Amino acid sequence: MSRNTRFKRHEGGFTLVELGVVVAVLLVLAVGVGYFFGVGGQSRNAALLAFQRTVGDAALRMNANTNCIPRQVRGLFDNVANQAANTYCGIDVPVGIWKQPYMQPTDFNANGDAVINNIMSGVVVSIQREAGGIGQRYFTRSTGVPNAQILEMLQECNGSNDTTVGFDRFRCRGAPGGGAATTGSFDMLFHSAQG
Repeated sequence: MSRNTRFKRHEGGFTLVELGVVVAVLLVLAVGVGYFFGVGGQSRNAALLAFQRTVGDAALRMNANTNCIPRQVRGLFDNVANQAANTYCGIDVPVGIWKQPYMQPTDFNANGDAVINNIMSGVVVSIQREAGGIGQRYFTRSTGVPNAQILEMLQECNGSNDTTVGFDRFRCRGAPGGGAATTGSFDMLFHSAQG
């Protein structure tokens, strides 16, 4: 038997490596086309919901240590911002009881609110408080959110895109911009306190 006969190359079909390369290229193309045609909006919604949840959780951890919730997102990673005028408890938060940065630093504006252009361009996240129930409700608010994203995020958070609901029944609420406004606000409750 000649050497050429034993190692004769199979002429038809593809090798596993060639098939793997083709599948990888198709996956990259599918992801790119999906993002280009707006499928990436779902991931931006999830990222914004996660960021608001992160801010709320960080505020609760800070409250557990200091018995105080900051008015500014900046106060969750920089205690210098936690002066009496910038806290909902109305006192300067002492360095000794402020245990740590409660979240990763982020860009912030002059008000100390988070600017999250890397998630959604033009969106600002703040910490808010309002009277409700038998005490105070604390929530994160995103402003500058596109109206379509607000409806999708309400659906994901509450299971309904109803914009007339409030914190009495659901964790999230949204207010799309009216008239010519193409953006509005989205709120996520993170704490209710008596008193």
